[in-house]
Amino acid sequence: MGQGMRVTVDAAMRARDVSRVRSEDDAPSPPAAPPQPVKPRRGEKRRLAKRRAAAEL
Repeated sequence: MGQGMRVTVDAAMRARDVSRVRSEDDAPSPPAAPPQPVKPRRGEKRRLAKRRAAAEL
């Protein structure tokens, strides 16, 4: 094997899984629920409230 990119077993398995044709029954189902919203960082609500108040003036 000459110089160049090496194909690892993991890469070969991923390529095989991606390129494989799936029927409707084998297709992965979409996620059931959307992810939970991220809790705002500390002080974020206060900063936004100040910004809105300044915009009203």
